[in-house]
Amino acid sequence: MKDFDVAIVGAGPAGSSAAIALARRGYDIVLIDKQQFPREKLCGDFVNPINWAVFENLSVAERVLAQPHGEVSGFRMTACSGEAAETSFKSAPQQRAIGLGLRRALLDQVLVERAAELGASIRLGSRIVSLVKTGRAWRVTLGTEEILRAKLIIGADGRNSWIAQQLGMNTRSSTHGRSIGFQTRLRSPGAAQGKIEIHLFPGGYAGLVALGDGTVSLGLAVDRAMLPHERIEDFLFTECLPQNPYLKIILSRSERVAELRSAYPVYFSRRRCYADGAVLAGDAARVSEPISGEGVFFAMQSGLLAAETLDQALRSGEIAADYLRRYEQACARAFRRRLVLNSLLRMAIYRPSLLTPLIRLAEKNSRILSSLVDRVCQPQAVR
Repeated sequence: MKDFDVAIVGAGPAGSSAAIALARRGYDIVLIDKQQFPREKLCGDFVNPINWAVFENLSVAERVLAQPHGEVSGFRMTACSGEAAETSFKSAPQQRAIGLGLRRALLDQVLVERAAELGASIRLGSRIVSLVKTGRAWRVTLGTEEILRAKLIIGADGRNSWIAQQLGMNTRSSTHGRSIGFQTRLRSPGAAQGKIEIHLFPGGYAGLVALGDGTVSLGLAVDRAMLPHERIEDFLFTECLPQNPYLKIILSRSERVAELRSAYPVYFSRRRCYADGAVLAGDAARVSEPISGEGVFFAMQSGLLAAETLDQALRSGEIAADYLRRYEQACARAFRRRLVLNSLLRMAIYRPSLLTPLIRLAEKNSRILSSLVDRVCQPQAVR
């Protein structure tokens, strides 16, 4: 049996960021994921400019830029009725003003490698089959029959978190949602060059971003009530998406080069994210609607906040739920304004009668859209 200070389950942006932060503080960390890396992950593949401060904090900014990517310097939104509005990202002194179109498989690999470089033990392709609390420690049994022991656990294993289930943190609201997410890649010459694009259609929206390798990521969020019980893929690409004239043109010129993957729910409100000796981070704690492109930021920042709280817990010897609740409070303070804005965007995005006039207005007055995009992409200090 091997002993660790913290076992982190899930090696996405939240888990890897926590592993990096704790490993460089000198703790013995094990980072566990059921998948082998690199692995594909359903994601919009847009790296919002707000992430640069976090990348710098984790010392991976240049490594991220070294991956194949498309540069994104602006935003464009279109409606089914033909309205379209766009704006550029506002630059700030000593800050990168670009986003990236970057496949999540590449980003996650960079972060895992950084954690390993700092001394974190990595267990990829290792599914947990048993998690048992024994006194003040967790006994973790892997499918490989390896047994680990850790003082603390971070569950960073995604929206359908197995750790949350084991800890009794799931509620109906945290496992059900309105929309289903889909993602694929297209070979579509000239599409979404230099911009992240959002195209509205009845019952949902599509996001497009060029990835710098000749392909474009197409992500969808669709109201599940409007989906048929069978032949969903045909419905999406022949009846649903072509209702937006811009999407119709793009699809007519495109070739799909990846399977259509799905994830559910697209969004759920936060679940309790602390217990005796454990916290949840990233999508395990809350899934953010991807319309704002802030999902990776929320994940990495929550991983850093979890690491900060667990550092304090290990130093003080206080690992009970009452003490770890301060992590949830730290997340609430850090994300409050952004989550309010996300809620407003989510409310508007499924109401074309509300959003289309705003797009029409923004087409005539660029300051309206610029102000909104600045708020979504404005860098935030990293703790």
